[in-house]
Amino acid sequence: MINAALEALEKNQFEKIVWVRNNIEVKDSNALGSLPGDEISKLLPWIMVLADHVGGIDGVYNLVESGKVEPIHIGFIRGRDIKNSIIYSTEAENLTTQHVQLLLGRVGEGSNLWINGDWRQRDKKVFEKNSGLETTIEKLKGNRHFGYVHLEKSERSKIAALADLLD
Repeated sequence: MINAALEALEKNQFEKIVWVRNNIEVKDSNALGSLPGDEISKLLPWIMVLADHVGGIDGVYNLVESGKVEPIHIGFIRGRDIKNSIIYSTEAENLTTQHVQLLLGRVGEGSNLWINGDWRQRDKKVFEKNSGLETTIEKLKGNRHFGYVHLEKSERSKIAALADLLD
């Protein structure tokens, strides 16, 4: 999905990718606390998935500095009217229905909302009780402005697929 977003950007189908992330840490891990640095430095741990596709941290900084990628925490998205962009939210298993509603409400003219996630990997109980990912699929399935792809197995690698055997 990241590669498709980057390709759409290269083909000038969109002006930028607005990278939105809820900064939920992995369950049963200790919180890091406040991170030093500017806004981009603070968001860097949550956009490293993008770095894996663009040549590392330098690739991310190049995209941010050129205005092609705008990383933002979901808590700062309210009130935005994002035009001609892909609003990209990863790890959506850690979004509530209200979070997804907030994201959908930011989609301006010429923009799309792209979200991905694996509801088996939720990191807090709140996301089991109020799953924005599952609710979105359930309520919007069949709408001509909505589509989704459900992967039955890991597409990352044969070794990554071993994680599914631990369920």
